[in-house]
Amino acid sequence: MNKLFFIFLVIFISVSLYSVEEINISTFFSKEDISKLDNGELISRMYVKFNAKKENTDENIPIPQTKYNNEDFSIYEVVTDEKVFIPFELTDQSKLQFYNTLTSYSKLKGMVYYSRRAGKVEELIKKCYRVESLSETSYPDINYNQILPKVSNMFLQKDNKLGTLTFRSEIYNEADNFVMVNTCIEPITVGLLTINNSEEYKIYSFFFYDKEKKGFYYYTFQALRVNDNFILKLGVLAPTTFSNRLRASTVHLAKLLGIDWTNKLNPWVNKYDKY
Repeated sequence: MNKLFFIFLVIFISVSLYSVEEINISTFFSKEDISKLDNGELISRMYVKFNAKKENTDENIPIPQTKYNNEDFSIYEVVTDEKVFIPFELTDQSKLQFYNTLTSYSKLKGMVYYSRRAGKVEELIKKCYRVESLSETSYPDINYNQILPKVSNMFLQKDNKLGTLTFRSEIYNEADNFVMVNTCIEPITVGLLTINNSEEYKIYSFFFYDKEKKGFYYYTFQALRVNDNFILKLGVLAPTTFSNRLRASTVHLAKLLGIDWTNKLNPWVNKYDKY
């Protein structure tokens, strides 16, 4: 009996690991999603616990687990995601350029977003550069001459909402697909409020290349822990604030790839425009 149980356990664990590690376009994109994206749509969703602002698009946003994000994000108090198709012709040369674009942290400086409060486009990231520790000493971006299975860097950014944030950035490559994981390695504080602990704000980006359509199906999500329900119940954190930030990064990435999506900066045109 013990031997049979052991065999069953090994098989169960193997199957479980296999199911978590398998990753492809269908992991994140339904046929309906792909149809919308092929027609030029950008799909956004947003969720904040308690929905105090009445802006949530979903009651929850389930995030499929993979070997890159093998974590239960249903416990996170803020989750927003986005699905996009980015036209891009991949060659050996452009593939390396794309790779170096993902690691060009200094080029995030000047990123703009749609400020719902101001009712216009404003600067989001005021400074951004690579660091090698939690100090603010800046280092130049690394220009890689080959694509590696995994690279890890750190970068610091100063933005107009969350202040100074330091991220660990990990970039993975599998054939023509890329995964980028940016993890905030310090607690986030806003004024006198400490929002969460270190490594409780994460941004994942998955790029799946389609050779026939010549472009990346891009899935990105950000997840934020908020360790004070009072803040959430007051409605201090608006879902649109985080959704607009995510759209800003999508539009900025497109810009770095030579695509002008300025007219797509506001994901919620004619919606949620009043405080």
